[in-house]
Amino acid sequence: MTRLLQAIIYFVALMLAMPNEASAQNKKKEQFVLVIDPGHGGKDPGAIGRRGNKEKTINLNVSKAVGNIIKEKYPEVKIIYTRSTDVYIPLMQRANIANRAKADLFISIHTNASKSRQARGCETFTLGAGSNAEAKAAAKYENEVILQEENFEQVYNGFDPRSSESYILFELLRGHDMEKSVSCAEKIQRKMVTRSKLNNRGVSSAGFLVLHQTAMPSILVELGFISNPTEENFLASKNGQQTLAKGIAEGFSQFYEDYKKTKIDNSDTPARNHNAAQSNDVAQTVQETQANEEEAAPAASSNAPIFKVQILTSQKKLKSNDKRFKGIKADYYRENGVYKYTCGASTDYNAIARKRKELSKKFKEAFIVAFKNGKRMDTNKAIKEFKNKNR
Repeated sequence: MTRLLQAIIYFVALMLAMPNEASAQNKKKEQFVLVIDPGHGGKDPGAIGRRGNKEKTINLNVSKAVGNIIKEKYPEVKIIYTRSTDVYIPLMQRANIANRAKADLFISIHTNASKSRQARGCETFTLGAGSNAEAKAAAKYENEVILQEENFEQVYNGFDPRSSESYILFELLRGHDMEKSVSCAEKIQRKMVTRSKLNNRGVSSAGFLVLHQTAMPSILVELGFISNPTEENFLASKNGQQTLAKGIAEGFSQFYEDYKKTKIDNSDTPARNHNAAQSNDVAQTVQETQANEEEAAPAASSNAPIFKVQILTSQKKLKSNDKRFKGIKADYYRENGVYKYTCGASTDYNAIARKRKELSKKFKEAFIVAFKNGKRMDTNKAIKEFKNKNR
């Protein structure tokens, strides 16, 4: 069996095993659950600095500091650590801890390393195919921890972190909670940079297995480069760790306040009226892009899911010539008062997957969304429906 076939089988298996997004949202949960994941631990030290400092120790110290700051400000938030001591936790188990807890957010905290002593700065990642070569290398390095696990090929259904073919599954980017992940990543990255004054490496996407296994908005933070002597000193110091923790906590605070506001807005509006308003907003988009859809799939059933590529969001309606579109003609739909801009529309998932790959050159965090009968639907469910109809 080739690596390509194994990767496809692995992706399909994960899609079938992934908790249904709609049903997860319908489960009422009064308490916000945050899972903080200190990377590495135990027999896996992670990266080691030139002065002997270990990534696993820095990750744990910063993670605990983040949790303490958040708990002090938001005592109602339930915080769960994937590890609170120096122990080894497999990647699958880390994600399962979050999934079992029905977490609302997963933050994995790591420390970066490079062969170059000059590499510097902090960076935040979401799940994706890989924004650039450096992002792909970072994901490959973090994923190689599974090589320490017994029977890793069986546990991860043939995924080999050393093989580039295994990463094909991340080209099949799912839209599951991607927008919230990107929003959280941007907030945390901005606050980390503001607090620490470290070089801003921005928000990127890459194929981190630990993020792929989770069923909620998930991000991975790279605090800085332990391979850079100056940053190693900062990362290993109590002041540096507390500074970075404050930045992460402040970014979370912005994300959590938005979460609470959305929850209040939804509860203040009768469910029937809210759903009707949302349906009208989406219907407007479907009407605007009807010509494109008919051109993309003229013989398709009107009941088939329609796939689009979401490229950006805005609190206000943007002009068609807005520079943020980078010369791309986009349509929009509204959801919870937010304008969400898309490009392309087709009942053929494979065509939109190719479109997303093309658009990702200009919009690094582009992801696929799905609609049916004028309403936004779970992307995973839409993909399954498409595959079942095209067997």
